[in-house]
Formats: sequence, C-alpha cells, structure tokens
Amino acid sequence: MSSNPRVVRRFVAGVTFLLVAALPAVVMAQAESGAAAITGTMLDPDGKPIAGAAVVVRNTRTGYNRALVTDGTGHFNAAAMPVGSYTVDGQAPGFATVHEEGLVLKVGQTETVTLRMSLAPVTEQVTVTAEATRLDASNAAAGTSINLKAIADLPIRGRNFTEFAQLTPAIVQESDRSGLVIFGQRSINSNVSIDGIDFNDSLQGNQRGGNEAVFFFPQAGVQEFQVVRSGAGAEIGRTSAGFVNVVTKSGTNTPHGEAFYFNRNKSLTSADAFDQKLNNQQNQFGGSIGGALVPDKTFLFLAGEQNFLRVPFVVKFQDQAAAVVVPAAFKALEGEQHGTNNPTALFGRLDMHVTPGQTLNLQYTYSRLRGENFNFDSPQQDTAASANYTRKNRSNGIKAGLVSVLSSRIVNEARLQAATDNRDEQPNVLTPQIVITGFGTIGGDRDRPRVFNSTRYEATDNLSIVTGLHQVRVGFDFNANQQEQRRESNILGRYDYKSLADYVAGKINRYRQTVPGFDPNDLLYRGTQRELGVFAQDQMTLGRDVTLTAGLRWDGQWNPQPTRPNPAISYTAAIPNDLNMWQPRLGLAWNANGAGRTVVHLSAGLYDARTPGNLFQRVFTDNGITTVAVDSKTDPSVIALVQNGSGLTSAPAGLTVAAPRIFGFDPSFSNPRSVQLAGSIDQQLAQGLVLAVGYIHQATSNLQRRLDRNLFPPTIDATGMPIYPTVRPNPAIGVLSINESTANARYNALTLTATHRTSHTQLQVNYTLAGNKDDDSNERNFSREVTLNVFDPEAEYTWSKQDVRHSVNASGVLNLPGSWTLGAILMARLGMPYTAVIGFDTQNDGNDDNDRAIISDRVSDRNAFRQPSFFNLDLRLVKQLSFSGRRLDLVAEVFNATRASNKHYGNDSISAFGTA
Repeated sequence: MSSNPRVVRRFVAGVTFLLVAALPAVVMAQAESGAAAITGTMLDPDGKPIAGAAVVVRNTRTGYNRALVTDGTGHFNAAAMPVGSYTVDGQAPGFATVHEEGLVLKVGQTETVTLRMSLAPVTEQVTVTAEATRLDASNAAAGTSINLKAIADLPIRGRNFTEFAQLTPAIVQESDRSGLVIFGQRSINSNVSIDGIDFNDSLQGNQRGGNEAVFFFPQAGVQEFQVVRSGAGAEIGRTSAGFVNVVTKSGTNTPHGEAFYFNRNKSLTSADAFDQKLNNQQNQFGGSIGGALVPDKTFLFLAGEQNFLRVPFVVKFQDQAAAVVVPAAFKALEGEQHGTNNPTALFGRLDMHVTPGQTLNLQYTYSRLRGENFNFDSPQQDTAASANYTRKNRSNGIKAGLVSVLSSRIVNEARLQAATDNRDEQPNVLTPQIVITGFGTIGGDRDRPRVFNSTRYEATDNLSIVTGLHQVRVGFDFNANQQEQRRESNILGRYDYKSLADYVAGKINRYRQTVPGFDPNDLLYRGTQRELGVFAQDQMTLGRDVTLTAGLRWDGQWNPQPTRPNPAISYTAAIPNDLNMWQPRLGLAWNANGAGRTVVHLSAGLYDARTPGNLFQRVFTDNGITTVAVDSKTDPSVIALVQNGSGLTSAPAGLTVAAPRIFGFDPSFSNPRSVQLAGSIDQQLAQGLVLAVGYIHQATSNLQRRLDRNLFPPTIDATGMPIYPTVRPNPAIGVLSINESTANARYNALTLTATHRTSHTQLQVNYTLAGNKDDDSNERNFSREVTLNVFDPEAEYTWSKQDVRHSVNASGVLNLPGSWTLGAILMARLGMPYTAVIGFDTQNDGNDDNDRAIISDRVSDRNAFRQPSFFNLDLRLVKQLSFSGRRLDLVAEVFNATRASNKHYGNDSISAFGTA
C-alpha cells in the first residue's frame, strides 16, 4: 500500500464509510456473482399483503430448497440461488396452498413472482404454471442470457464458449486478435467470471489463456451465461467494458451425460480466400456425466474435451523480376505448411448440502495446449515455417465456495480460488531471423523464446440481507497475481538485406540483437500485482413498479515495483499504484404498465478497469541497463562478428552500442475510467416475443498509451509530416517510451434486439448502430508506438480501429418435424478502420510504426481507410434418433456457408502502403 498518509487516510475512511453505510441497510441478491434470485409478494384475494406467510422455493432437479417468511409488506426474497428450474410453494393460515411451477432462474437475473392466495380449506392446492417468457422488472442492467439450448444446438467453431458472446448486440471480435470488444471498449478491459470467480489473464487481459482462439474450458460444462453490457451493479469491478458471467453445470438427482465426436477433413473443406485447396483437418471429442452421489444432498459433475486441429497455411515469397534467380533452397521452403492447435480441457464439480442452511461447492479445472507452427493467423504469408514457433500451455484451478443461509433474510457467499496459467513459446530454430526486403523472411523467430506464467489467489465474500423494501448487498474481493513474463524483441538476432541479390552476395545491410546487460535472468520479469475491491449496494422497491439500485464500489491496484531501476532515468523507478478508483453506480427499473410486459431500464455510473501486467515487464527489463541493443547501424564492426550466421551471447568488448530504448511510467499514471450512461426499453409484444431498444454512451479517459519523451519538437513539412531533429534532449539514450494514461475514447450506440422463443423455436436478431472514436487504439501493444506527433497526441482523435458503424447478428434454433433440428448463426458488419504506413523511418524518431503514407501530397490520417466488410453464415443440422431412453444425434455443420473471403489487413490495423 502507498506510504502517503493522505492516501492511506482516504482509503481507510472510504472503506469505513462503505461498511458502516451498509450495516443498517440490508441486502438482496443481485445475482451477478454467478447465481440468480427470486423476489415476490404474497397477496390475499383483495390484493392486500399477507405477512408472516411461509414460502418454499425448490430446485426441481437437485431438491435444493430455501424456506422463507414474508415480511410486513408481504414480500419475500431468495438471494444467491443456483440457476435452474424451480417451484414456489406459498402457505398462509386460512388460505389454500399455492404451487407455482415452471419457474426458470437465469444467471444474473432476478425473477419476480406474485402469489395470489384464495380462501379455501388448507388441504386444497392451487397450481399455477409460470409464463415461458418473463421480463426482469427489477434489474437496471442491460444484458443478454445465452441458455443451454443455444449452447447445445448452435454451430460454434472450436467449442469456445466465449464465441457465444458475439450473439449479443454491440459485441464484436477484435479485427486482429481474439479479444471481445464490448460496447467499443478495449478488449483487455473486459471481465470474464465463471461461477463468481475471476477467469481473466492477469498478464494479457481477456479470458484466461492469453487472448487467443483457444478454448480453456469445456463447453460441455457450461450451463448458461450472461453478457452484461451496461449498468452492472457495484458488485462488478475491474472493467470499463463489459462483464461475461458464466454458470457451470452440476449433477442432479437424475443421472445425465453426453459424449460427442466431430470430424472435419480435407474433403469437407472448400478452398480458402486465396482459392487454395488445403488440407484442413479437425477431430474433436469429449463429453460429460453428472448425477447424485447422495440424492438431494451430494452431486458430482465431470466434463472434458479434446481438440486436434490442423490449420493449413501457404508460404509464398514475393515475386521477383524475371532476371532474378531464386535459390532452389528457398523454393523448397514454399508451399503448404500446417500449424496445430490441440487443447485439452477438463472440469469437475462437487456440490454438497452440508446442512439445511449450507451448500459447499468444490471445483477443479485443467487445461493444456500444444500448438506447432502456432503463428498461422494469415492463410498466405511470405515467412518460412522455420521462423514460426511451438506454443505449450498448462493451467490448473481449484475453487471452493460456501453459501450459508443464516436466516430467511440473510445469506452469505464465500469463495476461494487458486489458479495457474503458464505459457511457453519456443522458436522452431534457435538462429537469428533473416529479413530480405521485397522477398520474405527465413531463419528463426527473432522475438522468441517467450514465457507467460501467472498464479492467481482470490478470496471473495458477499453478504445479502433483506428487510422491508431494501435489498442490500455488501462484500469484498481480493486478488493476488504472481506474474512472470519473458518477451524481448530481437532476442535471437535479426539480419536485414535490401534485396535477394544482396543476400546471395552476402551483403548484410543491418544486424540487430538484444543481449543481457548484466545477468540473463534479468530478462525475466517477476512481480506480484494485488487488487482489492469493496462494495455496498442497496436495491430499493419504490412502490410496486419501480426499483432503484444505488451502489458504491472502491477498487485498489498495487503494482509490482522495478527491482533494478536506472538511477539516471526517474521514469524507471516506480510503477504507480491506483488507490483512487471510487465508482458510484445508479440504476432504475420501471415496470411501466404494472404487468411486466413493458420494462424500462436506466443506469449511470463510473467504471474503472485493471491494467494488465504485460505493460510492466519492459520497465523491469528494458530500462537502459538490464539489456543492451547491439546494432550495426551504430557500430558497423558488428557485421564482421556475425558473418557466420550465429547470434551474439553478450555485447563484445569495445563495441559501440546503440543508445538504449528505455521504458518507464509517468508518475501520474492511473487505470482507465469510463463514464457510462445507458437506457433501454423491453417490450413483450406477445407470448414468447420480446423487442428491446437500447442506447449507451461511454466516455473513457485515462487510457494507456506510450509516447517517446526524448524528442525535441518537430518541424512540419509541406505534407503535414512531423520531422524531428536528429539530436535528442538526452543524447545518452534513444527512444524514451513512457506509459501514460492520457488517451481518451467516446462510444455511442443504438441497439435493437428481437427475441422469439417458443417450445419449437428460439430466435434472436440484434442490430447495432454505433460510432467509436479515440485518440489511441492501443490493445496492450508491446512495441508499437503509432502517434504521429508526440507533442500533439490529441490531434490523433478520429475513428477507433474497433469502430463498427453497422453490425447485425442473428442466431436461431428451429425444431423441425421428424426429429430434425436446424441451428444457424449469421454475423455481418461493415469493415473496421486501418492505417496506411510505409514501413521505414522518415521522421528521424527511430520509429517506423508511425510513418504514414503520403497520399495526394498529404500525410494520411490515422485509421483513414476501411477494411473489407465481414459476413459469415454457419449452419448446423441435427437428426435425433431415440432408443431405450437414450438419444443419438447425427450432426452436420457448415461454417462460412457462403464462402465469404473475410480478408483483413495486418495486426494492430496497420497495413503497408505502396509496397508489394
């Protein structure tokens, strides 16, 4: 914790305020921790509340039940309920027992019921069937739930459950990685939770596993999940983007299970976007089993999946002039290659009703991955397979949760987690990389080996108390993330040749390599990042039709501190903590007609995101003394030392080395903060048919960017290009890359959602009209610095690289006659922006990522061009065969049924302009 007395006093005072303010109030389950809730009222025939009546809520599959008593206003509430199907029984002296069945609790939602009693002998029972479609009339948050039928019957490539999040409005996948962009925010600032515990990658951001298209949790273990786009309550923190809330399956009194096998081979794969018929193969299998070890008391569920994926790509070097002879050894490197993506995922869950008031949940997750030639993002590339790498992942996680019903009005939820996420990336060959301009890349991978290891320890506790018209929730969550990361540019060395002819002649144009300054172990970043969140929230019933939610959250992030700072550069001495993340939240839900068919949701709040550990490494390992940059551009004599094709192990004595590139943090750096205003109207047009219209505005500040702070102001040439003086303010160093929290973004979106659900049909269509602007679109960039003029970064304000003006997605499952089922997913959106660059330094700043193309005698703007539009249609046809109480499904899936090319330009939305 900071030693600043003022900060400490503010922290203690704030936490004390939260706790004291919460104690006299009381709490209900907002259910955003991976569960659901029921609230209701018991009324007599005249519509008057019945106090002191008995209510029993029972899960029809596990027998779990909660006994409640109505208060003086006739209200009852069941907090922290597992998702599933329930019955509700109400009893009061002098009235017939009411039995309501068919009530389905969904993750993150609160179901509202009204038990209308009738005068009759106590032996009589009145049975009521719940409506198939209910609108959540008490929750101000805007979100979408993906239920088990959609998860089971829709075609999803790779069975990665996070792909389902794209079936909701205003959510797309990054144009150049696999992160989820929720309401235009940076994907690294989203938050994924499984059964109320953190499932994020503390180093890279996004879901556990490094933000790649790899599943790290078996889809067979997912019951349902919810995507909260706006209005998340104070229980949710460390995100300025959105919240993905996943609930897993559990065992039930009735044993159940499944097994599956999918196959795709070359004969089932059409030509790719370059009209190449490649050997694309996939075999995926797995299953699940669940049941009761002790009926109504102890349940076990197990799930596992294995994928063997062969992804083809083609190596094709750039065409040469007719007079240039390409060596036969290079021609042999061309042709079809393949990468592999072979993950394994296991999940186990044990639920025990220890006492009538206590339920214990134990979980274990395991995943591993082996991927050869894992860098296969582009189906055609001019990089030889030798310059690729092998990726190995391994992750283990254990979780324990205890739900304690302390009384009919007080519930406590406690959770503990310990999880590892380790990733190792080894180059195919341990030799320097060779880059031949105008031809391609051979040799090794200059940026590997890499290591990404993290261990998360988490503890959370939420207390829910219900009294009168108040339903309050207070709690905390604590994370300690032990991190290790090794990632350096040019660690194995890099040769540059101006042409293929120069390579054949042995004429090296440039050689670069990063070598240790002291100890090779200094290249491995080690640190512990600690996070603490405390919240209090009150959900108040204002009359029968209005629910007001008010909450306050405080988050603190304590960052690791550099172990060997550069004494000459103050920016390398410390990574600032952020202990000022106060986040008030306010929401309102209005049951407009009192019948639950028109519900208005309004919300406003502040949301602070975490800063992932990936940004910390270079302050440890690239501070001007821990590493040395050897460059023949600085000392040409190094070329004679590497003529044999081998790299260096250390900087040779007497060699003049390049002025170091140094990374640091601005002392005022803080975490991203978003001001969010949102509203939506849900209208039930008919039974099973709901139309929702929503609007959201987000203004995000304190976004991370990096700027070179060792430059004199530039002169602006006739094209508008800034040209910096060749002399630097501090000539002893080169680029001084400072992490600053000075970037800003604005997002506005209108969303339309139509949902139709019956016993035979499930259909949802989403349309989003959005505008997304920022002055930096950085997504945890490790090396790139794209700002044109570091003295005027605000001039960069334009369309974000994640700007999608129009997007449509539709998903549906249709039960057809003859036991056939048809599932379909359609996604379409306009193209995202990209920036045209020329690939070499014309500004004298030692940076070629910000040198933009000159078009019509003017330097082009950031993100001035648009990539092609995206269109994808996936289909799934299932024939069900039943026999002896079992079911066999024969499944045919077609992905990208229209063969849309869906090409895009480069990582980080940067594309070379005017070159081959």
